[in-house]
Amino acid sequence: MRDLGSHTKDLVSAVLSYEFDGGEIDAWAIDLVRGGEFAQWRDALTDSGLFTDNAVEVIGSAWRRDPELLVDALLDGADEVSRRRLKTMRRPSLLPVHIPADRIVGFG
Repeated sequence: MRDLGSHTKDLVSAVLSYEFDGGEIDAWAIDLVRGGEFAQWRDALTDSGLFTDNAVEVIGSAWRRDPELLVDALLDGADEVSRRRLKTMRRPSLLPVHIPADRIVGFG
């Protein structure tokens, strides 16, 4: 978190690495972050009790400007192979496509 300071970056990384404690980092979660969806991560910071509302807003603003800041924090505790695999931007053809339920024949 280049523009948030090292102490904030360290705390954010610690909180978010706890979210993945013992689990594998989901490539789809990284894709969602890159698409600007990071409410669950902001909520994790709020729920931790380590950040003021103002601090969470500042961090969220930084993520909106550069989602890779959040990706870096999520990958902070990952092994080298996972970090390299997930830091590489995926081809658009591999990304999930969102189709509204009302457009799916036979749904509902």
